[in-house]
Amino acid sequence: MARICLLAPGQPSVDPRLVKEADVLHEVGHEVQVLCSHMIPWADVADRELLQTRSWTCTYVGGDFNDKSTEYSRTRLRHGLARRLPLAWPLSDRLRRYAVCRVLPELVSAAKRAKADLYIAHYTGALVAAGDAAHANRALFGFDAEDFETGSYPFAAGPSPMDRLVERFEREYLPRCSYVTAASPGIAEAYNAKYGIPLPTTILNVFPLSERPSELRAMPPDGPLRLYWFSQTVGLGRGLEDVIQAMGQLKGCEIELHVRGRWAPGHDRLLFDLSASSGVHSKQVVVHAPGVPDQMARMAAECDVGLALEQPVSQNRQICLTNKIFTYLLAGNAVIATATKGQQPIMETIGEAGFCYEPGDVVGLARALRLWYENRDILQQAREKSWDWGTRRFNWDLEKKKFVQTVETTLNSR
Repeated sequence: MARICLLAPGQPSVDPRLVKEADVLHEVGHEVQVLCSHMIPWADVADRELLQTRSWTCTYVGGDFNDKSTEYSRTRLRHGLARRLPLAWPLSDRLRRYAVCRVLPELVSAAKRAKADLYIAHYTGALVAAGDAAHANRALFGFDAEDFETGSYPFAAGPSPMDRLVERFEREYLPRCSYVTAASPGIAEAYNAKYGIPLPTTILNVFPLSERPSELRAMPPDGPLRLYWFSQTVGLGRGLEDVIQAMGQLKGCEIELHVRGRWAPGHDRLLFDLSASSGVHSKQVVVHAPGVPDQMARMAAECDVGLALEQPVSQNRQICLTNKIFTYLLAGNAVIATATKGQQPIMETIGEAGFCYEPGDVVGLARALRLWYENRDILQQAREKSWDWGTRRFNWDLEKKKFVQTVETTLNSR
């Protein structure tokens, strides 16, 4: 079996794809190490809980903000200064590396010491580190495209210097990868078109069947219709405005919006102001703290309808297929999704398990919510179909076979 090193600039608990890859590679017998860095203070607790249940090793580089370490302060200052000097980037490869990732030099050093047979990178900073370590150790490296990073800027703004810097590194390193995987067909096509690399293999953001409830929760005949949305960050500009305004049109309907995550600064006030102006009582909006990643499906299962509200504000948002829809299918939620290029095909596939609407079509969204509120039998049928899709198609127990095959084919090509 091979020594495999996975690299990411962030933390395991906020990168479910990395965790799933590490799990399955260890499961099939490889020696697995994860290299990452501290990024979000609240995620440290989730990391500790997660890593207690894993047998693969995880090493953080670049210091720890909880310790107020000199290394963390130094790398943060280095990264911040480098990002403020875009005019100097063409003159210095070192400065470019400092700018693209806070811990890139530390990731490179740690990856070289790992002496792996295969390095797997998540996000561009890790891609550079994986490529350099693979070159130094005469190893292979691959890349998992969780997003189309150079298409993340808002259409109205155009690409920033950082977007151009990311493109520069991707253009240099992606053609040297032994393989590339992507989180959606649209992301795979975008990387293929932009860089001329072979079409990446799509590995969907699905989850293990073991993370769902043991059975589908029965639909009560009455009571509130509970909607559910989750993200690391809760705020406006993510489609919640549509839901609030649709709820405001449904006078006399007992509907609750449950959101899970941490507020973007000031956005709690903005959202509750919108609720008040839309005629939605503050008690109808229920906020939950972030949850442990492997409990997300069970948490979603406590509600009736899952919301996937991607907004077409950038190319990446148009073509992405996030973990929300697949979490809802595993949980047995009826699904409401915006009709983006990335989400519409999956919604057409699951059919009556969900409803797709154009972003901003509050009237159409309210009509769908009213149907499910007034006819719980139809809602229950949608939930049963959702559960069925999660059981027989959209789960990691099946999807992981594509990933393992991709890795094994790569290792056998050495």
